[in-house]
Amino acid sequence: MRRPTRRRTALGATMAAVLALPAAAAAAPGDDFVLGADRAATGQRTLDDTGNMIFIHPDGTDAAYWEAGRIYWNGPDANSQWDLLPEATVYRGHMADQLTGTSNGGATTHAFGYKVDGPGSFGTDSGAEDVTGGDAEAPRFIEGLSGYPGSWLREAGNAGHPIGIINDGDIAEPGTGAFLAEVASRDDPNGIVQQIVQGRPGFGDRDQDAAVVMGGGEENFLPAGTPYCTTEQFRRSERRGRSLPLSCVAHRPAGATLTGGELPATGGARTDGLNLLQVAAREGYTVVRTRNEFRRLSGQVETGRVDAGRLKVLGLFADEDIFNDEPEESLIARGLVDASVDPEAKQTNLVLFGSEPGTPGYRPPTAADMNAFGLEVLQAHAERTAKPFGLVSEVESTDNFGNNNNGIGALLGVDIANGVIRAARAFQADHRNTLVLTAADSSGGAPQVYGYNVDEQVPAAVGSIPVNPTGAEAAGAVPQNPLDGRYGRGSAPFRAAPDQFGQELPFALAWTGGPDFNGGIVTRAQGLNAELLDTTLFDRFDNVDVYRMAYLTLFGEALGYPSRRTAPTREAAASATADPGLPGRDPARPAATR
Repeated sequence: MRRPTRRRTALGATMAAVLALPAAAAAAPGDDFVLGADRAATGQRTLDDTGNMIFIHPDGTDAAYWEAGRIYWNGPDANSQWDLLPEATVYRGHMADQLTGTSNGGATTHAFGYKVDGPGSFGTDSGAEDVTGGDAEAPRFIEGLSGYPGSWLREAGNAGHPIGIINDGDIAEPGTGAFLAEVASRDDPNGIVQQIVQGRPGFGDRDQDAAVVMGGGEENFLPAGTPYCTTEQFRRSERRGRSLPLSCVAHRPAGATLTGGELPATGGARTDGLNLLQVAAREGYTVVRTRNEFRRLSGQVETGRVDAGRLKVLGLFADEDIFNDEPEESLIARGLVDASVDPEAKQTNLVLFGSEPGTPGYRPPTAADMNAFGLEVLQAHAERTAKPFGLVSEVESTDNFGNNNNGIGALLGVDIANGVIRAARAFQADHRNTLVLTAADSSGGAPQVYGYNVDEQVPAAVGSIPVNPTGAEAAGAVPQNPLDGRYGRGSAPFRAAPDQFGQELPFALAWTGGPDFNGGIVTRAQGLNAELLDTTLFDRFDNVDVYRMAYLTLFGEALGYPSRRTAPTREAAASATADPGLPGRDPARPAATR
């Protein structure tokens, strides 16, 4: 939503010296990586306007990915919710050591404001031996761009701002986890979720709890050997309107009941014996794990039976990811097909999210559901504390379905991402001092639309297209790239939603590959400070600028582009003895004196 011209002009003048990149920023190879204004010279500019920060990370989505989703769900001449975000610019997302962003490195950059090494970073700059001379296997604890020992979300939470994280995958996924946890590797989900609930090592209770934590990953909260909840426990929970006991596992892996073999009696994945659900409950969290529990809590908030301004909610709606990121053929082979859904339905009848019918994880809350409820809770906290909130919301399904070249899963993920954006846009329309900012760190699988001409014979099943010819192949020997249809290879083409003339044009999806690519990623925004994408940052929006936009919105301070090649090292021991003033920034304290 565009702001008045007078305000845009005044803000642009205030920000130019700090946020803008000078023309000389394109340093020659070998020059020091020094971009933007010198903070020591300019200081940190403080603005009057602060507000809520909603960062939405539809992982793996570039412009072509959004185009495919728009064509399928809205039509080639229509607009999606992503299209309706009024400000946009191209995103640059390279890492400190490679061109293609990684989920963990990209999230850490978004959270801390410095480019980090791609492979191992997770709220730390692990793997920086080439830069720091340290141990590449040990986490290097770092400061954020503001000088705070933690991410902008941690700094906000510890300054009294309500904060939250939401993910349609595992809540330990980097896109949410790296904002609240600092570990050596993303392969430590147990340690990540423990820090989300109990705080980081050396900070503990000084790390304020997030008011909203929702996603998948229940197994990482319960010890190995925890029994599964029984049918009677589910029935009793429904009869009494209470949550399931925190001493049993609600979710089995998707498809577990379809194997025909004997089901395991126990679940859980923690090896330390800690029941983190019980720990969370003791810290005041209301734990919900099924769609019915989620609906019941939402209704209690809506009717005023539960005070949203004092509610802390931990929602875990799958054992791991809420989605089933496998190729279509694999889902069909495993029986993950919902017989209650018409095979011709737009979304197909594959069980792409949640678990099979008849299980507690069937048709779980969508990311849009979680965001609409989470925003209601966070706003109630913001009104009680008189401080704006920070929310990091990731749609991980788009990335993982893309990496597995699951066409309909990727398209459904885009539709869900648009639902998240719809919830955020509706919230911002009612709360103008809110920034909605979207970005992805890479393109998952880099899908492309391959269209068929309706004036010619449209194939009953998609085939393949030639790739990478050398000119030396024998006839017919050019390598082929299989296309994806509604149910994978060799299935019927997709049909676009009607165009402006009512045509439902057929197409297939072609995949560049399985990995993440450095694609044409576009950052979009609406609300407070969004116009900076169209003014100060129109020609260059780096991954570090997610941090700078968030900091400006929450704290009203414009931070210069980082002049260091790497984030400052924060020794682990220093975290335990940090200045007591750091975890609670005083907004009344002048920035220049910090």
